Amino acid sequence: MITTRDIPVLVALGNLFLMNRRMIQQECYPSDQDGRLSRRRLSSLLRDGYINKQRMLVVNPRDETPAPVYHLAPKGCQFLAEHFEDDRYLVKPTSIAQPMHLYHYLAVANTHILVDQAIAQSDVKLITWCNEQEFLNPENPNPKQRVRLYCELKTKPKKIICAPDSGFLLDVNGHRGVFYLEQDRDRDNYSHKRIAALKSPGYAELHQQQLHRKKHFPTTTLKRFTVVMIAPSEKRRDALRRAFDKKTGADFWRFASLTDLTPKSLLHEPVWYDTKSDEPQPLVKTSASTAPIIAPSESTQKKEQENHALALSK
Repeated sequence: MITTRDIPVLVALGNLFLMNRRMIQQECYPSDQDGRLSRRRLSSLLRDGYINKQRMLVVNPRDETPAPVYHLAPKGCQFLAEHFEDDRYLVKPTSIAQPMHLYHYLAVANTHILVDQAIAQSDVKLITWCNEQEFLNPENPNPKQRVRLYCELKTKPKKIICAPDSGFLLDVNGHRGVFYLEQDRDRDNYSHKRIAALKSPGYAELHQQQLHRKKHFPTTTLKRFTVVMIAPSEKRRDALRRAFDKKTGADFWRFASLTDLTPKSLLHEPVWYDTKSDEPQPLVKTSASTAPIIAPSESTQKKEQENHALALSK
């Protein structure tokens, strides 16, 4: 039977998609020092069919021990939809599309938590966050018209796709900017050059077709978007910067090392780098006079000033 202590777990899984026990304990039961309450409630929810446990084990980077991961089951989605009178919960993902990417999904969930913590300390508002397996418009009653982040942009002469790890919309004083997340894990078979070759064409074409406005986030007020790449180390961050520098659409990208990111630094402190300058910038700047800006590089600023365009950043 569901108790009031269980509802935060279901809500957290609805928002973050995938979590391990440690994450659930920290987010939902922060006073549970030894983890007994968290384990007991997870066992109850699992037994009653509200959540599912992924049997494939992943390694927790903190303690290097295997840990199962949890996600919503259809019964949990049904409960949330009825409890909050919100049918959007009914189309939340209830399965793992690619089980071999569990560690990656957990890293994205941890970034989502970090963004939420940063927003809580800022005047910036998070309007929308969408994971790669979610629908951007879950309220649409027609399943064929529901939209995901994944886009097949061209088929000829070469297939071009864009598949962000997540997308989110930030509001600063009424100005709304689109951000796409790329969570880098420095996998052995994905060199920085290969990452740049795989990722840059899709985002360049996405901007060319303006699908971030027409399809993903129609309430944005800006013609540009920002791709935030989070790397596990400073050396990996700088290798990625070099790899993306000569690619089309390089100015859309901003890079940060996970070692520099905290709830305090993520939005407003200079921890984000573009491909050219070694001077980091904040992800979001707010003008003292009127509009907020998400700052572009200096070269882009000059071009946009010449065109009297509204400045947006990465």
